[in-house]
Amino acid sequence: MKIIIAPIVVGLLVLAGAAPAAAQSTSHKSTSVGAATTHDPAAERNNYTNHAQGEMDMWERKLHDFNAAVETNATEAQTSASKNLDSAWTETKTAWSQLVHVGLNVGTAGANDWDSAKASFQTASDKLAVAWQKVNPADK
Repeated sequence: MKIIIAPIVVGLLVLAGAAPAAAQSTSHKSTSVGAATTHDPAAERNNYTNHAQGEMDMWERKLHDFNAAVETNATEAQTSASKNLDSAWTETKTAWSQLVHVGLNVGTAGANDWDSAKASFQTASDKLAVAWQKVNPADK
């Protein structure tokens, strides 16, 4: 009986010694993985600003074409809707300028400034889309 117990005790001691080593190796692996997925605010701001630039370019083209058509044969309703659209466009351009300003100043503008500028731009852009739908319901 003593002969059977000795290998079991030795086996348990070996397993007990291996467990801390395994835990250490997994903690180092998770640390290195965490370092690889570090949050980069500058890259996030750059990506969002590039996306927003594309959106601004699209709106500028649409509004230019719309204003050219309204100038030639505008009704009173279209003129009123065009003024609302111009107002929404002005608000969006202002929010865009703030977004770009904050986005370029990663070192001095904090995360709250970025979140605020991003939310203002998104709100203004949404208002512009609603104003656009009122004057041009077929174009989404």
